[in-house]
Amino acid sequence: MTSTQGIIESFKQKSSKLIRNGEIRAFIENLGIVFIFRFTSAVLSVIGLVLAARFLGAVSVGHITVIQNTAYLLYIPMCFSINMSIIKFLPDCKNEEEVEELLGSIGVWSLVLTALTIIVYGLFHVYISKALGFSAMQLLLTVIMAVTINYSMITEAILRSRKRFLSLGIIKMVSSLIFFAFMLISSLVLKNYYYFVYGIIINQIVAIIWSLKTIKIKKFRFSMETSKIAYKYGAINMVSGVLSYIMFNSDLYIVKHFCSDYDVGIYSLYQVNIKNFFNLMFHEIFAVVFLPTIVRMDTTKIYKRIKSLIPLILPLAIIANMGLSIVMILLYGRSYTINWMYVLLISVSLGFHFMYYVFNSVFTVEGKKGAILCMSVLGIPMPVLILTSIVLTRTWGITGELTSLLVTQLTLVVVFLLIIKFKYLKNEQTQIKALK
Repeated sequence: MTSTQGIIESFKQKSSKLIRNGEIRAFIENLGIVFIFRFTSAVLSVIGLVLAARFLGAVSVGHITVIQNTAYLLYIPMCFSINMSIIKFLPDCKNEEEVEELLGSIGVWSLVLTALTIIVYGLFHVYISKALGFSAMQLLLTVIMAVTINYSMITEAILRSRKRFLSLGIIKMVSSLIFFAFMLISSLVLKNYYYFVYGIIINQIVAIIWSLKTIKIKKFRFSMETSKIAYKYGAINMVSGVLSYIMFNSDLYIVKHFCSDYDVGIYSLYQVNIKNFFNLMFHEIFAVVFLPTIVRMDTTKIYKRIKSLIPLILPLAIIANMGLSIVMILLYGRSYTINWMYVLLISVSLGFHFMYYVFNSVFTVEGKKGAILCMSVLGIPMPVLILTSIVLTRTWGITGELTSLLVTQLTLVVVFLLIIKFKYLKNEQTQIKALK
């Protein structure tokens, strides 16, 4: 038997073993359901981006990207990562009363936090606009988008926890069609990127309303004790979310600071939007099924299984991202030439980014211990990595920033592996010995 045949045979045996596992088989089936609808939505988003690049230009694409990215920052204090608490605690509710208590408590605090956050943004709008270089209209649209992202995250988490994947897929696809209509108007008729942003907001609003009708909560109850448990877990994840945002989104603001508006648009088309499409495929398809599936499974076993598959998963992720990058750049039109150095740096960094996200997803749903672990992975190397990003971007522009992103993703994966090996697994072994 040749080495190639041996690899193929080994892959077949591993695949067969995985499929025989009931939980993994259910995961694959649900993943297929979600993929059909979410991939259609993703394709519509890509077409929208392509048309924006062709007809609105790189500068407008840069404005759209900065508004979207900033909305995902401004929504953090509104949401408080309570969507992760829903995924964690809703499946454990023993009866309808506990469900009503959990969701009712979250509903009340979500309204309070959203209102307070909007008031704060209103009071300091002049300083926020100046810091971001936004007009009043841009900031207003960003805050509105942040609110819709908040409630979209919450309603989606409820449907995910209840494993209503088919309903969720249909909702996302229909709302994406509405966004697509606004995108056509924005790009082909009015030539104004604001309508592109309007489409994103209305897309979210439709998804929220439809999801609420699908959830069908008969009665809302409130419990301060339940609120404390849910928001305490959410707070830990929020800190991790803030660190994650700084780590993975500060690049756009660093490029915006050191480079021209046109460069921001080009960087958005090469890196940010390709990364966002990757994130869409991961969070909107893979993680939608993955997190509810693993929430009750043994974390250590899942980690070891995924780690053993790195030699297979990582090259596939890099190749897939390279193919995606090339196709999207070609679709942008003749005005945008392929920079092969950019493509290579983006593809490899997103390959490691995928591995980081998988590890992060596995340990995030474990509870407080896992959330602190994920927070440590981001927090320990962050100051050095951000400084590296600033220095390289200031020196070499977009090429420097893309190089720093590769360094960042590689570092995070290595730090994850080291912390798990020398701290997490070691502590588990100590606890097992103590029990004996």
